[in-house]
Amino acid sequence: MWKVEEKFSVKLGGNTYINTPNLIVYKGQALFRIYRSENEGILGIDFDVFDSSGKRVATFRKGIAVQGDSNNYTIKSGHEEYRVEDKTTGQLIASVKRRGAQGGTEMEVSVHLYTPDGFLIDATPTQTNIKGMVMKGNVFENCGAGIAIQ
Repeated sequence: MWKVEEKFSVKLGGNTYINTPNLIVYKGQALFRIYRSENEGILGIDFDVFDSSGKRVATFRKGIAVQGDSNNYTIKSGHEEYRVEDKTTGQLIASVKRRGAQGGTEMEVSVHLYTPDGFLIDATPTQTNIKGMVMKGNVFENCGAGIAIQ
């Protein structure tokens, strides 16, 4: 069984979120949801990946890519990392690395995704880019939301 986690450390887009359940909130909706397995203690993350036109191209559940557009995207899965890459450009669309992620975090997440209404969230391994604002090396600890976008 998986439960909503309260104590965790996740690196998303070059920023660290400690015990902050809502990493990024867009128009009142959390884009990422954090869970922990009660049996194995593994940290998981749920999120959806959309393209610029609002089409869902991949779905991550408990940190695993469970669905994806395999015609246009390469979906790679392994024990410690799950990736979605654009077949045409080779661009990384989403990556989830579990356990052993660098910097003492339990999970490292990178995404280049859009919200269903076309808002771009570009969180590379080193920084987060949102509408020209670049954030890197920040620590959000014990916050209701790390980043809130209206």
